Amino acid sequence: MATPPSPAVLTLPDVVAAIPGLLSRDYEGVRNGRVRDLPDIRTIRWYQSLGILDRPTEFRGRAALYRRRHLLQIAVIKKLQASGLSLEAIQGGLPGKTDAELARALGLKLDEVDRVIASVAAARVRAEAAGVDEAMQPARRNTPFWKKRPAEHQTPAAGPHLPAPTPAEPAPPLQSKNVGGNVVVLWNGRPLTPSEQATLTELSATLVAFLSSLSAPSPTSRPKPSATKPPRSPKEPRR
Repeated sequence: MATPPSPAVLTLPDVVAAIPGLLSRDYEGVRNGRVRDLPDIRTIRWYQSLGILDRPTEFRGRAALYRRRHLLQIAVIKKLQASGLSLEAIQGGLPGKTDAELARALGLKLDEVDRVIASVAAARVRAEAAGVDEAMQPARRNTPFWKKRPAEHQTPAAGPHLPAPTPAEPAPPLQSKNVGGNVVVLWNGRPLTPSEQATLTELSATLVAFLSSLSAPSPTSRPKPSATKPPRSPKEPRR
């Protein structure tokens, strides 16, 4: 019997944010350094172009919407890649799998998957109600969430005659992004979300093209051919 689809629908940034919650059990990341541990928007679109991921359920304007099955397919793809399978091998085994079978491959039950989806969808609704654009959502974790645990922070006790120290406000971290060619953008603040990175690359295209043109030799700087030619030998035939 087919399992009913999850009622919640997610945008592409929502999908990126939800995938870590489905890979929280028995996932050590992909050992191949050329493959991402967690998919971004471009990776998900690549899966669609290969036919390994179902097409979006529907569209809201130009925004594609996704459901539970899409998240399960993406998470299973990453887990199978971690086991050493190629996308070609995975593509032959995913069609026909039910949502329940995909969830079992992740060590999850469907109600657990639906709770992850509902949590991400609720976060997006709260952000929209607060007037925050999707592109400004907190960035996905840069470090492997399955390997690093936050250290407990302890405030040193105040001495008998000294007031408790006021914690200094940390300076914003320096971030960088290669936007094409040899152009790197630096800023102080939080890491960019995948959609923000795409926007930055798009906005920087004109600057990258201009700076790249400076490295190319100017037509006027090329050496001109000599105006004088050596005399032709009388015996040399014309070509």
